[in-house]
Amino acid sequence: MPSGTDNDAICNRLEEMLRGIVYKHTISTSSVGILLSGGLDSSILAALSSSSMSEVLALCIGHGDAQDTKYARIVADRFRMRLLIKHVSIDEMLYAVREIIRIMRSFDPMEVRNSIVLYLAMKELKEYCLHVITGDGCDEIFAGYSYMLRMSREQLEYELTRLERIMHFSSLAIADDLGMSVSLPYLDLLDYAKSIPVELKVNEYEGKRYGKFVLRSCFEHIIGKDIAWRVKMPMEQGANTSILSNYLASLVSDEYLARRSKEYLDRDRVRIRSKEHLYYYEIYRGMFGAPYLMDSSSGGSSSGIGNARCSECNAYVSSDARFCRVCGAFPITPIPV
Repeated sequence: MPSGTDNDAICNRLEEMLRGIVYKHTISTSSVGILLSGGLDSSILAALSSSSMSEVLALCIGHGDAQDTKYARIVADRFRMRLLIKHVSIDEMLYAVREIIRIMRSFDPMEVRNSIVLYLAMKELKEYCLHVITGDGCDEIFAGYSYMLRMSREQLEYELTRLERIMHFSSLAIADDLGMSVSLPYLDLLDYAKSIPVELKVNEYEGKRYGKFVLRSCFEHIIGKDIAWRVKMPMEQGANTSILSNYLASLVSDEYLARRSKEYLDRDRVRIRSKEHLYYYEIYRGMFGAPYLMDSSSGGSSSGIGNARCSECNAYVSSDARFCRVCGAFPITPIPV
């Protein structure tokens, strides 16, 4: 980040605040687990928590030659942290799929695939500790998503405001279901993050455009350049759970997809988008029934409660929703009820 009095002050304040926040979330318990992907968000938390008084256990999960396991080892070695690597099988992922659909009341493929990582990691950590720290919220408040790199200043400001209003994290529901507690330290930075200019959240470094620019710049001296400027990877890609999409597609024939898609559109008012989507919907349907049958006061962390219906699955959504948390459709046209 270009040097300057204001920028230096931002970095000093960010480090001071986040160090204090992490200390607060780790000092209250004798044993803490951290979900370590080796990406920017979790690596900063790992670095800061490694100097706390509590024993912090890092855990990374992945399938096959997942990139996250490689980077997690680098970070753990750098900060002398105890690290557990959990290699997960297809069968373990399929078990987690059912649990995620049950907990989140969603058959959104991206939600399911990303939450698989969280569920299996937390389930493993529960054998060692009941409190876990995650990097959730960092992308939402520091502009970490790749689609934000193409936005103008005005678009980015609007998007960050919109995300603040709608952001939700499956880690909270998963931890609750497993009888664990979870801390999301970055959310404690929300008010201060809103005061940081957006050009410090998305900017260029060595000819490449990056989100979370200010965090990368400010913590590079602590976590190392290789980690600070690691390219953002969606959770499912870093852990290699994204292979589940092709695996599930191999289980479903084209004829079955066509027949079931028509049946569910006619009978349940649900538009199926892929073989993976069909697989998840049939599990969801077996647990909860068709979304249009859902009562507007139904429980569940992703029940889609609102005053309109999703145009793709007929679950309840808010009248200004663009995305359906139940089926994962985007963009949607909410149907007034």
